[in-house]
Amino acid sequence: MNFQPIWTETTTVKPYETDFQGRWKPYCFFQAFQQVATSHASHLGLGYHSMLNNGHAWLLARLKLKVFRTPLLGETVTVQTWPRGLQQKIFFMRDFFLFDQQGQKLAAATSAWLMVDVTQRSILKPDPDTISHLPLNSGRYALDERIDKISIPETMQEQFITQARYSVIDLMQHVNNTRYIEWAGDCFSMDEHRTRLLDSIQINYASEVKPGDEVSIQMSRQDDRTSIIAGTNLSNRVRAFEVEWVWK
Repeated sequence: MNFQPIWTETTTVKPYETDFQGRWKPYCFFQAFQQVATSHASHLGLGYHSMLNNGHAWLLARLKLKVFRTPLLGETVTVQTWPRGLQQKIFFMRDFFLFDQQGQKLAAATSAWLMVDVTQRSILKPDPDTISHLPLNSGRYALDERIDKISIPETMQEQFITQARYSVIDLMQHVNNTRYIEWAGDCFSMDEHRTRLLDSIQINYASEVKPGDEVSIQMSRQDDRTSIIAGTNLSNRVRAFEVEWVWK
C-alpha cells in the first residue's frame, strides 16, 4: 500500500447541504472534515472497524474552523487532512484545508481527538502501537492556533430545548458531533444568516448526549461579532458542548 501522510478527497456542494442562499451550511464543513479524517484513519490502519476490534474508538474533542469563503451550490471543493502529533499528552491533533477548484483556500481547521474505550466510555492514554501508525507531519499546520477552553459567561439566555432522537444519533450511539453545530446555528435568526458571513467557529465537546436526552441550548452575545453558545444535558445537568461563533 502506498502510505499517504496527507489525505485528499474531493466533493461537490449538494442542494441538501446548502441554506436558503445556496451557501454551504456551517455544519457541512464539519461533516466534510469528519469524512476525510475517517478515510485517512482507515488508510493508516486505525479506522472504525480496526479500532472497534480492540474495543477502541476515536472521539472528536475540540475543533476550530476559520472560513475565508463559503462554498456555493454545485461548487467542487477539495478537502485535505493530516495528523500532526500529540498535544497535552492525550490529544491526537489533526488539521484540515479546504480548497476551491482554482486552488484558493476556502477554510482551515485544527482539531483534537481522543482515543476512548467504547465499553467503559473512558479516555485511553496514547499507546506506542497507535502512535507508530501516525505520520508526524512535523511543523505542518493548517491553523497554527491552540484550541483552548471557552470562557462561559455567568448569564446565558436559553434559546430552545431539543431532544436526541433517532435522526441525530450515530455509530457511537450518541449525538454526532456535527449536530451540535446545527443546534448552534439555529440560535441565530434568518436575517442574521442572510446578512452575515461566517468567520470562525470553535467547538469543545464536554460530554456525550445519549438517545432520549433533552438538551437546553443557551447563548450570550459578547459583542457585535462574537457569541458564546452552550448546551446543557437536562438529564444530568452536565455541560454537553461549548461554542464560540464569530461573524465577519
